Amino acid sequence: MRQRTKLALAGTAAAVVIVGLGGAALLTRGAPQTITPAAGGQVTTAAPIEREIAYCYQNADITSSADGQHVAVGVSGNSADGRGDTAAHIMSYCKTAWAEDYYQWQKPGLPRVVPPLVACVLTSAAVNIDQAAVGAVGVFPGDAKTCAAMGLPVARI
Repeated sequence: MRQRTKLALAGTAAAVVIVGLGGAALLTRGAPQTITPAAGGQVTTAAPIEREIAYCYQNADITSSADGQHVAVGVSGNSADGRGDTAAHIMSYCKTAWAEDYYQWQKPGLPRVVPPLVACVLTSAAVNIDQAAVGAVGVFPGDAKTCAAMGLPVARI
């Protein structure tokens, strides 16, 4: 009998903790969060805040407003709001977009080449993105130093 009581108390305590954490998560969801820019070309990392939208970039330039410089991507999913975790899939999508030349980023007449790609977390310095997408992943031709040169952290996805 004592063992059942202990198990019941332990189960109740665990449920209270889980409900409390869930409530805290709901209360903090949507709270403004910021991504700290990488300083002085230093390679840093950050987890993306926005996971439902991401961007494929033609060039490693967050200040360009040229047509076709970047493309917003969203993946349908089974979440309550009907969206998916795009951040988890964006590298694969952007590699395919380069390989299949979805956005005419390849040089005409030359073999298709997929450049090395890197995922960075976008800050408010990124031009022509929805401000709700600050903290989303942007995939650029380059490597970790490319993110640092733009003042962006490398995305932990």
